Amino acid sequence: MILLPKRRILFIVLVVFVSVFTYFLSAENLNKTVQTVSLPVTNKVVVLDAGHGRRR
Repeated sequence: MILLPKRRILFIVLVVFVSVFTYFLSAENLNKTVQTVSLPVTNKVVVLDAGHGRRR
């Protein structure tokens, strides 16, 4: 049998509570939508670089 002091049990419960609260708070922000403006692009070249390569 493992005996834990009362302070340690309270600390563990507090850490779990804060973790769960933070998770739900951050999950709420994922559902927000942001309106953007789509401008027409004519005679332009768009180059996308993933940036995963290494310099050798």
